[in-house]
Amino acid sequence: MSGDIVLDTGAAQQARSVLGGKLSVPAGETVERLYRQYFPPVPDFEGLPGPLEAFLHDGPQARDQRLAALRGDREAHGRFLHESLGELYPNVFGYRDSPCAETADDDLEVAMFSARVRLEREYLEHWLPFPDVPRFDDQRDAADHLDELAETNPGVHHPLFDYLATEAPIEHLEMFLRGETIRNEIVDDEVALLTVGLQGTQKAVVAANLWDECGRGKLENFHTFWLRRLIDASPGGWDGFAEYRTGHPWFAKITSNTNAMLLSRPAYVQQAYGCFLVFESWVAPHFVNLLAAMDRLGVHDDDRRIYFAAHVAVDPRHAQELADGLRFQRPEPTPGELHRVVQGAHLAAEAGRLQYDYWLSHFTGETAA
Repeated sequence: MSGDIVLDTGAAQQARSVLGGKLSVPAGETVERLYRQYFPPVPDFEGLPGPLEAFLHDGPQARDQRLAALRGDREAHGRFLHESLGELYPNVFGYRDSPCAETADDDLEVAMFSARVRLEREYLEHWLPFPDVPRFDDQRDAADHLDELAETNPGVHHPLFDYLATEAPIEHLEMFLRGETIRNEIVDDEVALLTVGLQGTQKAVVAANLWDECGRGKLENFHTFWLRRLIDASPGGWDGFAEYRTGHPWFAKITSNTNAMLLSRPAYVQQAYGCFLVFESWVAPHFVNLLAAMDRLGVHDDDRRIYFAAHVAVDPRHAQELADGLRFQRPEPTPGELHRVVQGAHLAAEAGRLQYDYWLSHFTGETAA
């Protein structure tokens, strides 16, 4: 008998690398130069803000009292929740702004984890609860609902983007573009975390999305590399971006914090899937308006436009694939799993509406809802 191993078609296909010859050192001086920059462009950790430091050292009763005292002022309540969560989530991702990026600190990490869990419970019970949503027994019906939600939810055609496209001065556009850069600067890691706990076609479509985020193996096509180009070509460059980050408004963290919460808690795996589907559905309509704003204000530099132009083409496919991942999922989702996906999608829609309300209020002086 021959000692040759015979592979079936699927295994034979996978014997060939999907990377091909794509792995190499960066090609060209510009790519090489931009990859010398630490990314995401966050500062080294220098300590937690005083109010959060105090919250970490509070006992359970003191934490409850501190949060209860904030509930009468929705903006102050939201500011404390989102600024605090924004300081704690870096410890999930492990970059240099993480409190424990260099050295494990058991006591600090236990305190941060318990504080984060309490803040997340406050968020879901008193600031932005999971919404009541339709229930489905059939995965095709749930996927059809998500297709409709992706086109009609209040974040898709929010008036903020009409304002940016037609009225905003260059200063407002520049501020928002930097905010969008921060919102997207670790999206590859967010997608990577989303794969955890999924099965079947849901896992497959998220993994395919991650492969796109990673430039399908080419460093110059990483989506975060397009953000490097945007930062480098923007007024003030990397230093200007770092200066902006110190004043990045708390309300710009709402969707990122919502996503990180769902991604980092095992009970919310399916909610995270629905959340990401809605986030992907926004990208094309939002970025079309941002490109229109750039046209109006004379921003024609390809380095500043590529991230937005590329996603107008790519993200409608991503949103549709995520819906199809649920539509064709095996093993078949239970009614409870379907409910959680739909619940996460509606939570994302409401989080986005709030975030964009606050941005519009910030730019126009009109009170956010």
